[in-house]
Amino acid sequence: MASASDRAAEYTNSSSDSPDTPGTPSSNESVVPEEFYAFKNLICPELFRETIPRNTSALGLLPHGQTSRVSSIEEVALFMQTIDMHKRQRDNMERFQHSLETIHRRFHRVLSALCAMAPELITCPNFTDTHQRVASNQDFYPYFKDCVRAMDGALVPAWVLQIDQNRYRSRSAADARVLNHAISQDPAFPFPPNGKYYLVDAGFTNYQCFLAPYRGTRYHLAEYRGHGRRYRTPQDLFNHAHSRLRNVIQHCFGVLKKRFSILQWGMPSYLLQHQVDLVIACCTLHNFIRRFSHDDIIFNEPEDEIPPDMDAFYHRGYPTVTELEAQRIFRDNIAMQMWASYNPM
Repeated sequence: MASASDRAAEYTNSSSDSPDTPGTPSSNESVVPEEFYAFKNLICPELFRETIPRNTSALGLLPHGQTSRVSSIEEVALFMQTIDMHKRQRDNMERFQHSLETIHRRFHRVLSALCAMAPELITCPNFTDTHQRVASNQDFYPYFKDCVRAMDGALVPAWVLQIDQNRYRSRSAADARVLNHAISQDPAFPFPPNGKYYLVDAGFTNYQCFLAPYRGTRYHLAEYRGHGRRYRTPQDLFNHAHSRLRNVIQHCFGVLKKRFSILQWGMPSYLLQHQVDLVIACCTLHNFIRRFSHDDIIFNEPEDEIPPDMDAFYHRGYPTVTELEAQRIFRDNIAMQMWASYNPM
């Protein structure tokens, strides 16, 4: 497989007539770091060649070459240097040869543009149709036909004033809002209709619209490999199917943090609102890559190479006995239906 630099060089050679080609800047344009062209090529060179010039004006960014100081391509490049390589703005000042004020202002222009794109690329789940991954696999259908999505906790270190730290502290060493408080205070949280549910891990309570695995029974995919694939009980079979479906969201969060290192190490140089915006911007870029990339190398890596986020452990609310019993019966019914198909009399 060609390296990033090889593919970047190939892109440069195949794009000699493009105004974005590195090595041939006009007299009023800055040279863009070659690392960004490698990133462009890894995503999709044709997409960036067509999409950035067409959309920069609508997003509030100046088209390439329109300003004598910083092009839209260079704005995106310095932004990517920050979130992907965790470079400080002073590092970008040296790398791009612009003043700190210019770097700061252009960084926030791209940040605002990506947040403006977020509603188009970060969407709520479809509560009507059965997900294709469930519908196309007899291991999951019809048992999980009412599953709308999987849910997981991924903590991003938050840097806040000392007076506010207690409000952001979770049960682990990382700082974050407890999910229960977040969704209970947000009327926009996409709760599914009655009968539909999210798949969650054992840290959540099994009730209402959250379907958790059985505790005290093996759950992680590694435990089912090799000779461990033989199921012992209905609960064992249910947990394996549940884990296979929910592992997708764990993989997505692992890729997100691996792709954008700024989400792993925190953002102490930014105001809290800008930290929130950076998380949104990274999710927007991730979905952009997933939607349009021909070859998303990071996402296609074996899932075991991306460590799960072990800091997240949430407990959702205080359900009534009736709610707990109803969801227990619902889960047991699914497990017994699966067991009857797996181990027919």
